[in-house]
Amino acid sequence: MRRAVPILAAVLLLAGCSQTTTGSPTSGSTAGSTSDSPGATTSAGKPSSTAKEPAKRPKTINVREVDPCSLLTEAQRAQFGADQPPTKGTVPEFDWATCHFNRGDRKYLVGTTVIGTEGIEFYTESAEKDKAEKLEVAGFPAVLIKEPGRLPKCTIAVDVSDGQMVDANVSSFGGTDVDELCRLVPQIAGAVVATLVAR
Repeated sequence: MRRAVPILAAVLLLAGCSQTTTGSPTSGSTAGSTSDSPGATTSAGKPSSTAKEPAKRPKTINVREVDPCSLLTEAQRAQFGADQPPTKGTVPEFDWATCHFNRGDRKYLVGTTVIGTEGIEFYTESAEKDKAEKLEVAGFPAVLIKEPGRLPKCTIAVDVSDGQMVDANVSSFGGTDVDELCRLVPQIAGAVVATLVAR
């Protein structure tokens, strides 16, 4: 299984560099809860032991054609002090589209990623799954990945559709510690989801 955390580090290098009513994440087991609809069955009519029940989301959002730089409005960018022009990029090995909203003071870097080829299972079923904290963002299943170290980073990946997710991340070149980054990233993730839902 591909390792999720090293890929997040790759996104940082490319940068160069919500309670549900407000859009901010909430921790809890409900992030992975199943729907009330019947589970998949085998051809014999018996429940399949390997079938997965569908994720519970407020709605399904197709993000495959979404510009990652459109995920934060100008007002939202100003809220996070991201006063530099957005910079679009990619994670080539995965064909993920990224956007970086940098601050002139370089206190931290805000990023968004549109992932149209992988669902949240990329994290929850990877070798790094124990590092992925399950939560919700405005009712959408999500995970938080905390990456301490010399180049700290905190990411929230949000499940928006089967096989698709978006992530919000905030990173630093060392001037802001990872705990502060992880306090900030839920606000960014909430803003991203609010933008998507409003479309």
